[in-house]
Amino acid sequence: MPVAVVSLLVGCGRDDPLNEPAERFEMVEIDQGRAVRLSAAEVTGGELVALHLREPESDAPVWESRIAERDGRLQTVRLGATRGEVLGKRPGPALAGSERQELKRLLEETVLLPDEAAREVADTKKGEVATAMELERRNGDPVWTIGVLGVTDESVTVNVVDARTGEVLERRPA
Repeated sequence: MPVAVVSLLVGCGRDDPLNEPAERFEMVEIDQGRAVRLSAAEVTGGELVALHLREPESDAPVWESRIAERDGRLQTVRLGATRGEVLGKRPGPALAGSERQELKRLLEETVLLPDEAAREVADTKKGEVATAMELERRNGDPVWTIGVLGVTDESVTVNVVDARTGEVLERRPA
């Protein structure tokens, strides 16, 4: 299943931006929405299936994304989170033919764009930012799983959003 292949939110270790204190995000100037657009633009006809903020506490934070090509192959795109420059593009994890077909079906069933899903759960007026997201299947339906950091209170939540309707299905602390 592509869920296991494109999963970026599994685990909440030290390297996971969901566990980083808010002050460590000072160098991040490219928000999640812009990172989605810049990443997807690097792969002709590609669609974002995962995005993750790496090294947010460093002087050189990076957005790492997985972009699905039309044939279901994955590309990994790395963007500087300070200026939005492309740091590299390489083939993503290799998927078997059946996994590529399943990923293509998942994308066909998805109506809600990734930045729209993030807006459903991250309230920028309250200082919340999406730091990780991925498209996956839950109970047979496409969903966006989105990690959100509350910058002012350093709260961290994982949100599951129906990728067809935009309904928030679950919110839980990370």
